[in-house]
Amino acid sequence: MKNPSNSSQENISSFIKDNKKAIIVSFIAIAALTFIIIFLSGIDDIFNALARTNLWILGLTFIIEIVIILLWSLRWKYILNRMGSFPDFQNILGILLTSQFGKNITPGSVGGEPLRAYLLTNYDGTDIEVSLASTFVSRVFEMLPFIILSLISIFSLFFWEIDFYLKLFFIFLIILMIIAFIFIIYIGINKEKSEVMIVKILNIISPIVKRIFKEKFVYDNIKDQLIDYANNFSESFRIIVEDKKFFATGASLALVAWVLDLFNTYLAFLAIGVHVPIPPFIIIFTISIVISFIPILPGSLGITEIIMIVLFASIGISAYNVFAASTLERLSSYIFPTLLGIATSFYYTKFGFRNKKN
Repeated sequence: MKNPSNSSQENISSFIKDNKKAIIVSFIAIAALTFIIIFLSGIDDIFNALARTNLWILGLTFIIEIVIILLWSLRWKYILNRMGSFPDFQNILGILLTSQFGKNITPGSVGGEPLRAYLLTNYDGTDIEVSLASTFVSRVFEMLPFIILSLISIFSLFFWEIDFYLKLFFIFLIILMIIAFIFIIYIGINKEKSEVMIVKILNIISPIVKRIFKEKFVYDNIKDQLIDYANNFSESFRIIVEDKKFFATGASLALVAWVLDLFNTYLAFLAIGVHVPIPPFIIIFTISIVISFIPILPGSLGITEIIMIVLFASIGISAYNVFAASTLERLSSYIFPTLLGIATSFYYTKFGFRNKKN
């Protein structure tokens, strides 16, 4: 086995090098988008809102974010232990933060689950099949909080006095999310049918892709990758549903983490003295989080802010307050984990992972 220090330096550095163009273009786009939002929202109003930040509440958001990161790490270790792999918790935590750094600086979350699985395999000795499967299982667990939040959002709409057509619009978006969740579950249960569906969808979109990009479209490679993804997801789904205790524990950890994440966003508004009604807040949080999964910019920076500004405007909260609160929330949920990820990347580049198998 390679020396972990040399291997980590080569692979973490090469990851950034391979994606440097996408990273640079993405952050230029983020800077431009942020400038537009600030200009339209009013820079003086934003600074005035930030100036009244309650530092105690802001500090609490960082503490909660640490708890969330620990819960993510605990859940991943629990999944790996269930699959017969027993990496040290500090390795789990370090790899998670390092992959979070990669995820936060690349568009489309290129550095997310695949990088996490890759790091675990190369620097802790876990089999690649187990590493990949554990990230898929982790993603399946993420579905439960969104399903619950979506259902709560529909219930909350009955207590939100807004324009009838706007209410219909929100209901439409939430129903779309629920349909998406049901579709994902369907794929997880029906492995064979999901493969047939992938081929049908690919047959429809491939001619369009060819015409738009005018590049060589390797149909078979893409089909094999999508089918492999569906198979891995289906296998991960099977592992979960066959063990009720495993499902209950993993889903509970995921749910607690997302509730804390929701609470952190609410605290960001409280920190600048803005009290948001609970029903619309849950609805807007759910919609904005789901939209943030669209693989456009790192961390969906700018995209989520625009969506939140538009949605919160419907309940009379000004754009500058929304942007100020979003800025505070990003400090703990995006900047803080990214800085920790940079630190762990540097540490493992210099000293290597603590590998019990070396």
